[in-house]
Amino acid sequence: MLTWEPVLAHFAAYQHAAGLAERTIHGREAVLRMLAEHTGLQPRQIEPVDLLMFLGRPHARTGKPLSPGTKQVERSYLQTWGKWMVAEGYLAHDPTARLPKVKVPRRRARPLKLEHIELMLDSGAYRRTRDIITIAALTGLRVGEVVKIRGEDVDWVTNSIRSTRKGGLEHVVWMPEDVQTIARRMPKAGWWFPSPYKNHQFPDGGGHILMKSASSRISRVLRRAGITDPNITGHSLRHFYATVLLRGGARVRVVQEMLGHASLATTQLYIEVTDDEMAEATEVLPRISPRERSGRASRLAA
Repeated sequence: MLTWEPVLAHFAAYQHAAGLAERTIHGREAVLRMLAEHTGLQPRQIEPVDLLMFLGRPHARTGKPLSPGTKQVERSYLQTWGKWMVAEGYLAHDPTARLPKVKVPRRRARPLKLEHIELMLDSGAYRRTRDIITIAALTGLRVGEVVKIRGEDVDWVTNSIRSTRKGGLEHVVWMPEDVQTIARRMPKAGWWFPSPYKNHQFPDGGGHILMKSASSRISRVLRRAGITDPNITGHSLRHFYATVLLRGGARVRVVQEMLGHASLATTQLYIEVTDDEMAEATEVLPRISPRERSGRASRLAA
């Protein structure tokens, strides 16, 4: 009988060969392991109804239904795996093919305000955490990209940082003066944010702190600063960057390139539109004064 371990190993090797990000590979494996535990079935025994029951399961910690966003991600991971199983000859038919689409509420920008960031920086956080917050807010880098910065990535001629983004794509961001101040006291070679611990990415040590660790630190700083909105996270620093650039007059196409988005639609999701801005936009509408019914209308009504 075909068991999960050789399938997961083969699937991971395939994704590594395709150059996918470690985060994506580990995320897919985690979902498949949860599927195996939830169903108690081996890969060839999985039926469509098992997948429906899996996606409809309650959250393990809260007991509430899974969020639409979580369902959408897990559905995508399962369907990628199902197509691969058929392509590799493990299955004759794809059990994931007819999984229903997940209705996800329209996403809204969730940027931090400058006042929020100042509260975070004044909350007593360690300098390393304050540096990560400042760099993320002023470069638009994701937290997972900030922790990967090395001294060799800095170009002092152009005042820029070379970053490797999702999918292994290389991207360049510019350093405002406050980021340059941080950069001057960072190592000229090696990780800016080294970790003293071993982990799954660096089993022999010598790596950088992980995104999960940095994100947890930022979440603690947010709560300590009195920011309790669960939709505000470390990623909101990136939304702050995009919103400030747009309000400062940068064209949305320029901001798209600065964020490294492949799609302009993704960039637009990062941009907060306030009530004041919508009210101001209506000022260009022409005046149309109310009227009583015209004489012709009055005759028709009679």
